[in-house]
Amino acid sequence: MFQPLKYRPFNFSITPFLFLLTPLLFLFSCGPQKGKLRVRGEFQNLPQADLLIYSPDGVIPTIDTLHIVKGKFDYQTPLPDDESYSFVIIYPNFMTLSFMAHRDSEVRIEGDALSLGNEKVTGADSLLTSKVIRGKSPLTVGKRLPQTDVFSLRKGTYTLVSFSANWRHGAGNTNYFIRHALETCPDSLRAFTYSLDVTPDDYRRFRKSVSDTLRWTSYCDYRAWAGLTLSRLGIRNIPYWILVGPDAKVLAKGGDFNRDIKPEMNKIWPNKL
Repeated sequence: MFQPLKYRPFNFSITPFLFLLTPLLFLFSCGPQKGKLRVRGEFQNLPQADLLIYSPDGVIPTIDTLHIVKGKFDYQTPLPDDESYSFVIIYPNFMTLSFMAHRDSEVRIEGDALSLGNEKVTGADSLLTSKVIRGKSPLTVGKRLPQTDVFSLRKGTYTLVSFSANWRHGAGNTNYFIRHALETCPDSLRAFTYSLDVTPDDYRRFRKSVSDTLRWTSYCDYRAWAGLTLSRLGIRNIPYWILVGPDAKVLAKGGDFNRDIKPEMNKIWPNKL
């Protein structure tokens, strides 16, 4: 007599598939992809925010964004070779974290938003302070200013060059110093401002922080620290100032106008500033 086939449930086991999948998950979840630097972070008391990251050495084409979601971010960027490069992370309060790292490495940052500046950083080649400059600076007092394609010097005239940005706290003060200098030493002083802003809106706000009538030349290529001029001059921090004499020689330089630039200007124009 014909017997109907009995249904037998298919005994499917996912275990073998998990066994095969686990190495792939491990490969993609641990460490950077080949040829890239991976930067991971975890912050307490900072559930959501955007941080900025750039490389003074130009290996990141422009300023990039680290998106913090639920207190964490995970960022990767390709690097051209095995050399160690410098990177800077800008926090919402404009504090910075600087480090050096190479490709195929993973940098981990753990901190608390209530105590920025005390982060635990692992995996970096080294940590940098804001005053550390990688390599020898070509700016030397008493020697000619290296030639750039961005601004030119006028024979017989002193030139005050400043480097700043709207996203940098104190940009308005930078422009105030320039305007005051031009008003008190108008005959033999000209000024040039290099903006490190990354969007036209930021640059417009930077210019407006002076007044509606900007009386000196300013420039912005929206590449921030990736600009060739900054690399050529060896500038790693803003604000930064350079006072150049009529013979194109650097007379003074530094990050503090009152301390580094003003004393030299008082020698040239007594009782002016």
